Amino acid sequence: MALLVTGTPAANAADAQAPDVRYAHSASGDLGTLEVGISSDSAITGIRARLVSAATQQEVAVVENDAFDLVSGTADNGVWRTKKPLDLPDLGSYDVRIEATDADGDRGTDNNAGTLAYYVAAVFEDVHPDRTEIDTDHRQVRVDGTLKGRWPATRELKPLADHRVDLDVDNWTENTVHTDAQGRFSGTVTVNDAVPVQAVFRHDNANPYVLYGESESTRIDIRQVATRWTFQAPAEARTIDYGQEVTVTATLERETRQGWVPFEGQSGGVLYEASSGNDWSSVGYFTTDKDGRSATFTHTPGQTGTFRVASNSDDPFIAEAAANSPEITVLRASVFTSFSATRTQGRGVHVEGAMDFPDGWTPADIPVHIQYSRDGKRWTDLVTAQATWSGEGHAFSADIADGRRGHYRAHFDKTESFRSATSEVVRLGR
Repeated sequence: MALLVTGTPAANAADAQAPDVRYAHSASGDLGTLEVGISSDSAITGIRARLVSAATQQEVAVVENDAFDLVSGTADNGVWRTKKPLDLPDLGSYDVRIEATDADGDRGTDNNAGTLAYYVAAVFEDVHPDRTEIDTDHRQVRVDGTLKGRWPATRELKPLADHRVDLDVDNWTENTVHTDAQGRFSGTVTVNDAVPVQAVFRHDNANPYVLYGESESTRIDIRQVATRWTFQAPAEARTIDYGQEVTVTATLERETRQGWVPFEGQSGGVLYEASSGNDWSSVGYFTTDKDGRSATFTHTPGQTGTFRVASNSDDPFIAEAAANSPEITVLRASVFTSFSATRTQGRGVHVEGAMDFPDGWTPADIPVHIQYSRDGKRWTDLVTAQATWSGEGHAFSADIADGRRGHYRAHFDKTESFRSATSEVVRLGR
């Protein structure tokens, strides 16, 4: 007869799970307190920690059971800490070996569970700069504060005398000072941008058991030097013919307590910007002289616009400045190449002629006003004709039903881009 037997002692033993020691190390912010993470298939009932000096490999302490409290999680999966910091003979690193027992009687051992960092934690107090804003003439910042150490056995803060303190500007060490007998320090750094400053204690062979520490950082802002441009040429708006040169000169000034003064040694450039907004050209580059003046440039504008002068500096303390000159209106030439007026039957007058725009552009619309004057001095518009391309020029013509005796001419009004033009005068009798 065969018997089926379940739940035998051998089977139960095979299912048993030894406690799993996940880690062991110093508690964050409390280096003398040992923290251990353990999980198991039943509640943890016993913890024994053996501390072995990493330097000598000698066991220096055994911590067990009642010394631990469950601080998070559950009894079968939680984190335990010693109820108070450990009191060990020396500062340094200690290897932690853990034995853990659960409610089923299972035992787990981890001889490499972690490390107790039994060191002094560097703590900064009352670290402050003497200013939080600097300018181009005052870039030195003094940093004062106190460096203390938190001892792992007692959590007591004590001044750290004769310790190195780095004064960092934007995470780069600019000065290193030493603390006095009370842990106080003071030092000056040069700040060349809007960046944070802070005090930092870094590993020091003279004090090997004090860990890294840093103060809160303080941002130092900068007050820029205000700058401005004034134009000597062109000093006012003007109108020029296409192809005519224009001279541009400007002065850069900086603001001081005494007022605005010339600003020497600043670099920049000059552009010519079309008023239409769709074109610009480089005029030149400069470094201002002792009078704050940029170099004098000449430029031949192709269309109406302004000169734009701008300074730039790698020094963040110097505000950039830019300004536009008074507007330069560029007008292209318009000319009548021919004009005639002749009598027709029935007392009428027939006029015709042609125009040219020698500077290369042509208006989109070319209205030609036919004008009459009895005395050749006071003129009146009679009719307007449109000039169109004829293959040889821009021709126009018109018929006047009642052509009186007197003077006749053609006139083209000035536009935004072209000068006005007037034809020759033709005198007609009866």
